[in-house]
Amino acid sequence: MSALADFLAGPWEHVFMRRAFLVAAMCGIVCGVIGCHVVLRGMAFIGDAVAHSAFPGVAVAFVFHWNLTLGGAVAGLLTALLVAVFAQNRRLKEDSVIGVFFAAAFGLGIVILSTAPGYSGSLESFLFGQILGISDADVLTVALTGAGLLLLVLLPPARAC
Repeated sequence: MSALADFLAGPWEHVFMRRAFLVAAMCGIVCGVIGCHVVLRGMAFIGDAVAHSAFPGVAVAFVFHWNLTLGGAVAGLLTALLVAVFAQNRRLKEDSVIGVFFAAAFGLGIVILSTAPGYSGSLESFLFGQILGISDADVLTVALTGAGLLLLVLLPPARAC
């Protein structure tokens, strides 16, 4: 094979590259479908807020040696619920509520992690992750979660009586 063919085909010989590509493709499909619904509802900022507000959950889970994914999911869900509750107040605009929770949660995560005993790493590993470090179990989790979300989108909307 030529040098160009080796350059292009070489990475695909590694299992971690194939897993990373598979998860990236699955996430792209699911996020594209779900993202359309979020934008059409006028809640584009909520996705950013929930993603960043998962950070304190990851930090707490790290400190207590719990599951990082579960910690982030719980914190993200809690933030989404709090935004929904506070946005019910007609005097507060939803974007304002989202912005406050977004900044407060992210700041809380930085405080928790920076004061964690024995943590000397950088925040980038928690914020951005490492797609090349995905395990087979992670691929399965992404596939099942993504399929579940896509099935929910396909359900017909509930009709009012």
